[in-house]
Parts: sequence; C-alpha cells; structure tokens
Amino acid sequence: MKKIISFLFAAALLVGAAPVTQAQNNTPLTAKQAEANQLLQRIVGNWQVSRYEKQHNSKELKLAKGNTKFTKGLEGDYVHELSKIKNTDGSSVEGESFIRYSETMKRYEHVQVDKNGKSIVVMVGKWSPKYNALTFRPLTGEGQWSSKVDPNMQCVYLFKDDGSFIRVTRTLDQQGNFTILSQDHYSNSSVASL
Repeated sequence: MKKIISFLFAAALLVGAAPVTQAQNNTPLTAKQAEANQLLQRIVGNWQVSRYEKQHNSKELKLAKGNTKFTKGLEGDYVHELSKIKNTDGSSVEGESFIRYSETMKRYEHVQVDKNGKSIVVMVGKWSPKYNALTFRPLTGEGQWSSKVDPNMQCVYLFKDDGSFIRVTRTLDQQGNFTILSQDHYSNSSVASL
C-alpha cells in the first residue's frame, strides 16, 4: 500500500512540475529556480542520520541511528528521500518524502509519507539565506491530505558550513513557545546505504 501511495504522490508531484520542467528545457532558469536547484543539490547523497526524538510525556530526547538517501528526480526538479532509522529496541522506521521548488507558486513544497504509510503530509516552505534555513509549515485547508496534522508544526532544515545539515521538527507548546519533537543530524558518508 505504501508503495502505491508513494507512486501516486510522486506522479502527482511530477505532473505539477511538468510545466516548469518543460519551460526549463526551452528557456534559461530564473534566478529563483537556479537558487532552488543549488539548495536542493546540497541534500542529495547518502547520509548517516542521528535522530533525537521526544518521548511521550517526557522532555527527554531518545537517540536512534540510520541512513537516508536523497536522489534527484527524473528531470532534476525534485529530490526524493528514502530513510531507514533503527530504534534502540531493534525496530526500524522507514520514511519517504519529496521536496521541490514550485516556480508557479513561488514556494518550496515538501511531501512526507508518515511512518506507517497511511497518510501524506503536505508542507510548503521558504528559504531564508540569512539563517541558512529552509522552513516548512503544513499546508492548511483543501490541499492537505492528512486531517491529523498539527497546524503549528514546522520542519526546518538548517544547513551547516561543513556540508552537513540538521532537520528540526517542532511545534508550539501551551505557552506559545516552540518545543522540539525531533532533530535529525545528517552526516555525509560514502558508506551510508539503505
């Protein structure tokens, strides 16, 4: 079922990107498209991941390790992520996502299949060069596929000078302060594999 959902969503993603891709083949990239391609290229590759995830009813973050592979899509207009994280109890969590820049909508788009492959979370975001951060928020309303998405959730990619990056998933607590749900630290490794 997860493969079918992933395939259908990838197809929808590609259909949405087709006019942009076609235009790219006939005309030079805009400055924004060139910046987006350069940014997405920074995450392409095999990565070792250290995930720190908040435990229920606790402020403690639990460590899990694994691998993630980001690859460029057919025409290079999106990035596809496959991850496998092994928990300390021996179980593993597999995930999948797609990230692209939509020239038409002037935004980044992130689609994530949940851990069980039963729902799809659609997020939109923007790049902040000042903070070296790509921040996504859930799409609200008609475009959201999952009804259980926290509207205050943010997924922030923070790019470091050494070429590695961190993905922080956070939400607002009852006092209106951000609280971290998980942190994924990506270290580039030629030996990382899925």
